[in-house]
Amino acid sequence: MNILFYLEGNRWWGGNEVLAGRQAARLRAEGHEVVFLHRPDPEAFAQAGRIVVHKCPAAGVLALFPPEKTDVWLHDYEAVCPRWHGYPPFRWSCNRAAGWWPCLFCAPVCRDWRGALKRLSGQRRLLDLLRRMRRLVVISHFMKGRLLANGLPADRIAVEPPELPEGVPEPLPPGTENIDLLYAGQLLRGKGVQVLLRALARLDPSHTLDVVGRGPHEGHLRALARRLGLGGRVRWRGWVADARSWMVPAACVVLPSVWPEPYGLVAAEAVALGRPVVASAVGGIPEACGGNAVLVPPGDAAALARALEEVRP
Repeated sequence: MNILFYLEGNRWWGGNEVLAGRQAARLRAEGHEVVFLHRPDPEAFAQAGRIVVHKCPAAGVLALFPPEKTDVWLHDYEAVCPRWHGYPPFRWSCNRAAGWWPCLFCAPVCRDWRGALKRLSGQRRLLDLLRRMRRLVVISHFMKGRLLANGLPADRIAVEPPELPEGVPEPLPPGTENIDLLYAGQLLRGKGVQVLLRALARLDPSHTLDVVGRGPHEGHLRALARRLGLGGRVRWRGWVADARSWMVPAACVVLPSVWPEPYGLVAAEAVALGRPVVASAVGGIPEACGGNAVLVPPGDAAALARALEEVRP
């Protein structure tokens, strides 16, 4: 079958892109022809035998897809939050359905406030379009609950956890195998790396942290590490092709998110590799861990430090 994957361009390579790539690779191995498209093309949409949309686009773009053959994967909160993130300016979690109240007061308080107001005005249309699609796919039961709260039909919503790669990851180069605490992911404010740095400052100086990933919050995090006197205890590794290679030798993988992660792919991968995991009890992260992690309240550096001491005395 000719399958078209639509994935809007993104500056940062994150879990959504990884999941789309793995799904496409599996379908190709099954004999399907898979083509990626990053810009709207109605002619290509009409010719495709099946369409898989990763990352919910704006209503004007979504309206171009033939609903009878389109599956929309809703990884994040684009469909139910005008700010996209699922958390308001002064708290880390919002469980309300999208609408003029209270989103009218929340949406403007963001970097792209004009865009947020525009998305808010089109929110009802976006939800109506999603109701017509062949399938809506989410990666956790937590996210299914968010869609149901916004009035999307249960019979159209499928829960499919992310596909995990098979096999053993490639070993790290000599000299990089000694890893104590590991964070792997984008460097965004909601990922909670700032909480992890404050927790590290509470631990014995023998504890170190390797940070694998890049993102717009990196400069702030580096400055915070300097202010906390962490010096050489934090190693900034940058973006890597396969973070699992860094998980294998890690004494503990840490997922300190403060926002309600839709799933927590890093945690699921670390658990699958048999690594100890300490993670925030928020969003879909507990579901991704499957009871195989030490969970702590999000944003609590003291609780995170105590949990890390228990895992790495």
